[in-house]
Amino acid sequence: MRSGPEVATARVIAPVIGALYLAGGLAVLAVVLLGGAGVSPVLAVIGPVALLSGGAVVRWGHHLPRSSFHLMVPVGAALISTVVYAAPDPASAMALASIYCFVAVAAFFLFALPVAAVYLALALAACTVVLPIRGVSAGPVVALAVVMAAIGLVVATLARRASAASLDGLTGLANRRGFDDALEETVRVAGRSGTDLSVALVDIDHFKSINDQHGHAAGDELLRTVADEWLPRVPRGSVLARHGGDEFALLLPSHGGPAALAVVERLRLACAGVPLSIGVAEHEPGEPTSQFMRRADSALYRAKAAGRARSVLHEDG
Repeated sequence: MRSGPEVATARVIAPVIGALYLAGGLAVLAVVLLGGAGVSPVLAVIGPVALLSGGAVVRWGHHLPRSSFHLMVPVGAALISTVVYAAPDPASAMALASIYCFVAVAAFFLFALPVAAVYLALALAACTVVLPIRGVSAGPVVALAVVMAAIGLVVATLARRASAASLDGLTGLANRRGFDDALEETVRVAGRSGTDLSVALVDIDHFKSINDQHGHAAGDELLRTVADEWLPRVPRGSVLARHGGDEFALLLPSHGGPAALAVVERLRLACAGVPLSIGVAEHEPGEPTSQFMRRADSALYRAKAAGRARSVLHEDG
């Protein structure tokens, strides 16, 4: 299951969220420096904090767990509400409220649509409450709300079109490109945290014969059947992909080799009537992704050589 667009990996999210914090901090400091007398010290504190936070996220954010980015969006919205409320005059309040647009960008870039819509609604509610308190009339408030909603819609559309490039059109799973992106990131996270990681390569046995005897439509239906049977059953946080042709790949974070073997064996047995050969490998510390995948492929070869319709764990030696 995915919690957001496929394009939103940590290496992409970090510079985007960081840049939005930097831009917001600069906007606040502009009001502080050019706003004249009567500027609240709250702005003088939040501006630099946003700048430092944004710089840190740009520089080191790709090391953070994805859950931390989920927190940054509502925190950012709360900071925006605070600076708008502390603005020295209605014009400054309206200018600072434009930073709410960054909430729409971040939410629809990072979150699944229902969650993003909730965050947008909260930002719109904050905007329509705080701005009138600061003396801004209804017209500019409504105009800003329309702009925020439009930005959210555009970002959601663009993010999901970008995500489509990483999806397989037949099964709806990640494709080879999407899997490779997830593999690189997951290996990096596992290496940093020291957690287990395994990968499985899955072949449909005698798939060419099925295509030859029953036609490509039957082969396509078989691929969809395997995807539909497996996807609801894979562990949370795993990545199931169509790796190419009749081959699937399953990335299993937090699973050592034996645990991953047990998972794929349960999945194999769930596909009654579809013979599957599966090779499993557990990631070794410092191992390149190419070697990791080669060991899984070697295990798959052993499964086929042993008579197919089975799961095999790669074991050194």
